Amino acid sequence: MLASLLEDTLDPAYAEAAARRGGPDDGSRSQRLPQVIVGVLVMGLILGIAYTDTRAEAPSSERARLALLADVQRDSARSAQLQDRLEDLRMEVAEAVDAALASTEDGREQSELVRQLEAATGVLAVEGPGLVVTVSDAAPEEALDPVTGDAVEAVPEAGLVLDIDLQAVVNALWAAGAEAIAIDGQRLAPTSSIRTAGEAILVDFRPVSSPYLVESIGDPDVLVPRFAGSETAARYDAYRQLYGIGFELLRSERISLAAATDYDLRYAHGSAPPSVGENK
Repeated sequence: MLASLLEDTLDPAYAEAAARRGGPDDGSRSQRLPQVIVGVLVMGLILGIAYTDTRAEAPSSERARLALLADVQRDSARSAQLQDRLEDLRMEVAEAVDAALASTEDGREQSELVRQLEAATGVLAVEGPGLVVTVSDAAPEEALDPVTGDAVEAVPEAGLVLDIDLQAVVNALWAAGAEAIAIDGQRLAPTSSIRTAGEAILVDFRPVSSPYLVESIGDPDVLVPRFAGSETAARYDAYRQLYGIGFELLRSERISLAAATDYDLRYAHGSAPPSVGENK
């Protein structure tokens, strides 16, 4: 019996159970193998069809994008034409007002006052000497795309010009004596807004982009030194050195600014006609 225990270390019942498990298991694995292969083939077919459909839809998406871009360009051109026509009509109205007021000395004084107010409120186009301030984003740096992991070029967050930066520059120019200001050609009126929408900066709901050209009309002998010596100019000169933000000042003897586009007359009243004895 002792010899049997030494020779047959595995219990016969255990050996029989292992034999039963071994036989059918090998067969089931052999039977499942074709199913696995079929499943892999079906999955590959589905992925292939999805990829083909995506590639097929890409040209149509590109065509849609180009069509939208063409619509935007066409509408922008039409808007520019209407804006030019509006400025021409405003000039005709201004000339008619001047002609009507030119018959009396008081009328001529009123006409000059009207011109000054129109220049200050952005009603009419203006031209004169002044200061041009250029503010721009820092140069892009190489970084990794957080989604794809690919190397891309992007402007560091600290080097981006924000709406509050343009607001600060504009306010400093007004304080320095500017009589009229425009950002990238968009004339500012008393009710103008400078806001951020997503990643874009809007001036009166019209997008502007870096480099931002802030043009201001005023006496350059007063405007330039006042702005250059302001706290705002010192701060952005420091940003230029620390973060690479562009900040340049340029004195100009001739700046032309278009009229503000969003000008609506909200209040007006007629003056009493002068008596005959008041005509001069």
